[in-house]
Amino acid sequence: MRSKLIVLILVGLLATALIAGCGPSDDGATDEVTTHTVVAILPLTGALSTFGENSSTAAKLAADDVNAWLEAEGKDWTLRLEIDDSQTEGPVGLRKMQSWFGEGVKFFVGPQASGVAQEMLSFANSNQILYISPSSTSPALAIPDDYLLRFCTTDLVQGPAIGAIAEAAGVEHLIFSWQIDTWGDGLQAAAEASVVEAGISIYPQKLGFDPLKEDFTTDVALLDGYVSDLVAQGVSLDKIGVNLITFEQAAPYLAEVAKYPQLLELVWIGSDGTAVSEAIKQHPVASQVAADVKFINSMNRPAEATAESNFDNVKNHIQEELGRETDSYAYNTYDMVWAIAMAIDAVGYDAAAAKEAMPGVVDEWSKVYGASGHVVLNADGDRAFADYDYWLLNDAFEWVTVGYFSGGTGTIEWTQEIY
Repeated sequence: MRSKLIVLILVGLLATALIAGCGPSDDGATDEVTTHTVVAILPLTGALSTFGENSSTAAKLAADDVNAWLEAEGKDWTLRLEIDDSQTEGPVGLRKMQSWFGEGVKFFVGPQASGVAQEMLSFANSNQILYISPSSTSPALAIPDDYLLRFCTTDLVQGPAIGAIAEAAGVEHLIFSWQIDTWGDGLQAAAEASVVEAGISIYPQKLGFDPLKEDFTTDVALLDGYVSDLVAQGVSLDKIGVNLITFEQAAPYLAEVAKYPQLLELVWIGSDGTAVSEAIKQHPVASQVAADVKFINSMNRPAEATAESNFDNVKNHIQEELGRETDSYAYNTYDMVWAIAMAIDAVGYDAAAAKEAMPGVVDEWSKVYGASGHVVLNADGDRAFADYDYWLLNDAFEWVTVGYFSGGTGTIEWTQEIY
């Protein structure tokens, strides 16, 4: 769906206020329409392909809406959006950025995975390339004055959301199983710190695995052995939890879990890497396991929709295009395209100047029109605050929210009784 013309006009009025006194924004052109290119490097294949498809669809919608606004306002430039595939692999993402930079591109949407974002960082900083991730949450990338901005909070905020779930479920012993990379390591450490603070014991043996792994026969067999050890110590199954931190590899992982009856009696907790996962939903065995164990997953919660926000615009468009509920990072992506466009309109196609202008630009625009809500960037260029929705696959095999974690109060607000 397109934003209504009245919304575009209101955006134009806001933009006029923002850019007053900033000088020309057309890189010197006076009579001709200039084209400015932004490239979205997203995981269209690989372990985050569901999220990549959602964000790609949101980015295209945003680009169309930006160009409609530019035309309505009589601007002398237009936005060209290109989509490229990171394959959820760091070297591939870096290679794509280098190639597009060679063609003069200085602004990028994505990537989504922290590992890919980290791979790009040195090249982006050295060449003053501005890139914004909708979903990179690793605390290791919270770096002041770099050229990576992130429209999501770091896992230092998500960790407590996982700890709160473990506590609410009555877990007394938690076993961690996670993919070993920049993102997985950071989230696992944040979750463990929160769980320990809640007085929950961490099982000493931890199941880390390669992020490209697809066969979890050995891992799940080991997990079953760890659970048997705890049971032998007198711990009941309902007091044992597993925090599985990975991406779409969760589908074959959960399918393997189906072979071990006692594992189906545990409390299963995921993260934003598995929330709203189409891979889990479409897997005939993993979907049943996820529904049976109430596999619960935390993910950034978009702010409550306002009359002028683009939340419904994005939600309805992706539902029409892809036939499914989207994830919160798609809303971030929509806002990122607009933020880059507004920054370019304010300071020109200059990544260094845009980086300096971005906190003010996105603050003013998003508080009224943001699909993901009000975006405030902290000193590290990351989203400063957010709540977390809790998602699970219900008996009808549909992803639904059952409550949310308030980052401000550190408490859970349930909309459906789970534990």
